[in-house]
Amino acid sequence: MITGTTKNSRLNELRKYKITNVFDEKYVGNGSYSSDGVDFNHSISGVTVVYYIGGIKFVDNVSASTTNFYYTPINSSSFTELPYYKNPDKNYIVSNPKINDDVFIVRQELSAFDSNYKLEFIRNLVDLTSYAGGNFFNIVNNT
Repeated sequence: MITGTTKNSRLNELRKYKITNVFDEKYVGNGSYSSDGVDFNHSISGVTVVYYIGGIKFVDNVSASTTNFYYTPINSSSFTELPYYKNPDKNYIVSNPKINDDVFIVRQELSAFDSNYKLEFIRNLVDLTSYAGGNFFNIVNNT
């Protein structure tokens, strides 16, 4: 069995689009290892929530804001139980970059913001409506 703990809950993936405060109506039910959903029989409202997504059992601890997950692989041949060793001497070793020198970039002579360089001198809405950056803007008062 593979187990672990995380701070990220996946319970929102089972939430319905129904606006309600009733716990049983808020989430997809009938959760088990074979079907995604919340297991309402083993969940305690306000304490723990037990749900299944993709054959993985999740248990959210509401008070501690943590999520425990449990997974039992069906086909053990898809997992190897060999020790994993990471050599710290080989950290940050990268190969030399491959350089393509036949790339030509055409740059424009004018910046996209050349016509708006005077916007730093505008201090209020009246200045903006009178200046308008050389363009016409439809300014609407939403208050």
